[in-house]
Amino acid sequence: MPSTLLSGSATHVGGRKNNQDSVLVSEGLFAVADGIGGFVNGDVASRLALDTLESAFADDRTVAGLLDSTRKANEAVWLKSHADGTSMGTTLVAVAMTSDAGTVAVNVGDSRLYRLRDDSLEQLTRDHTVLAELLRSREVSDADARNHPHRHVLTRAVGVGPEVEIDHHELSAEPGDRLLLCSDGLFNAKSAEDIERLLGSDGDPQDLCDGLVEAALEADADDNVTALVLEIR
Repeated sequence: MPSTLLSGSATHVGGRKNNQDSVLVSEGLFAVADGIGGFVNGDVASRLALDTLESAFADDRTVAGLLDSTRKANEAVWLKSHADGTSMGTTLVAVAMTSDAGTVAVNVGDSRLYRLRDDSLEQLTRDHTVLAELLRSREVSDADARNHPHRHVLTRAVGVGPEVEIDHHELSAEPGDRLLLCSDGLFNAKSAEDIERLLGSDGDPQDLCDGLVEAALEADADDNVTALVLEIR
């Protein structure tokens, strides 16, 4: 488990009318959620998911507890949508310091987790989108991916059904590593090469988050933009 962990976060409405992204920075738990833009109350869904995740994980900081907390977040959003008679949902990516397995990540949807190590950027999560599945099965090429009509269509999301499939894995976290949790407003506006360069620049985690969000806005990001950076020392 990391001996020292520094964090920073930043979010901006970007090209939208309201910000449906939410951020969680808590003791041993860090997360980003992106409310689904096509549904009403995406901001409610993302905030509710993270609040539920935080509360539930505080009661059980094991890997099993983290997974159960994510399931409870899904249930909370699902029940809220039915109580309100609306449709709502959200992506979720989280990094937790568990008591039994060290650093563990969970994700649902297309909000991402990256790790910068030795100036090399690696995406640690898999997007749950139609396009990502087509790319993994090699049914479309990288060249065609950027303008694919289904590039933003999610195959999984928190709160759109009574149950949800959750990806999780233990993380290797070493001194000098930087972890980036972000919504798609960032990586759709900036290339992996740009993110690698910005995440590797001088500054503390808050400086890095501010720089990442500002760069996306300068690139005319048409979505909410959120970045959360963890630096391991």
